[in-house]
Amino acid sequence: MRPFRDRYLRSALLTITALLLVHSYASNVSVSTVALQDQYGLTFAISSAFTAIDRGFSNITNTQTGSTQPCLWITGTTCNTALTTSHLEYSVVLRLNTPPSLLTSYTVTVAWGQNGGPLIQMGQLTVSISALALAGQQMAFTYDTGGTSLTTPMSINVTVN
Repeated sequence: MRPFRDRYLRSALLTITALLLVHSYASNVSVSTVALQDQYGLTFAISSAFTAIDRGFSNITNTQTGSTQPCLWITGTTCNTALTTSHLEYSVVLRLNTPPSLLTSYTVTVAWGQNGGPLIQMGQLTVSISALALAGQQMAFTYDTGGTSLTTPMSINVTVN
């Protein structure tokens, strides 16, 4: 006695089994996106008053003098070190979580290490925030790397205190 006498029934069962196997495999595969992790490691050590947003590296297109210190917290503006054309810049945005109750100054320091070397300070900027600032406001901080190229692997440490 044959369990599958009908050739069409056997083909249908094999097709359904194959579809179930493909569906089962495809539903268990996870996909993730990776952005910049292979270029540098990033560490934030910041006051709970802020959330930091990494903007990465870009080319400096215009030479600029450094911002007068301390910078005043004005949403949508940039506080920067002196920037030299053709160098690379590193930029981080701080979003204010908790406005201060009094005029408060914070120091934003960026240090980096390249090719497994020690951390070297890239720059330090100071910002004064008044009690009139609002939660959710953002300000950018931009640092000249002092060079035109990067060596990997690298790490970046952003400290706000």
